[in-house]
Amino acid sequence: MGILTRKQGDEYVISSDRNSADAPTKHAPKRQSEIYEVWTGKLWSVVMTDAKTFESLDIADDYVRANYALLTRHQ
Repeated sequence: MGILTRKQGDEYVISSDRNSADAPTKHAPKRQSEIYEVWTGKLWSVVMTDAKTFESLDIADDYVRANYALLTRHQ
């Protein structure tokens, strides 16, 4: 599973390169899906408007580093 920070509109969100319907694997997906899950602050969601947003890429990256265990536990 890969965790990505990406721009969504004027803000940044945390997303996953997998969705909850994917079978568990240690390999990266061959192609990035147009449908991806975003982090809400508590869980992953396919509803883009539920995403926890960040003002900058650096802030989003810092959040991922500080909360990596939480992000991967809920994947």
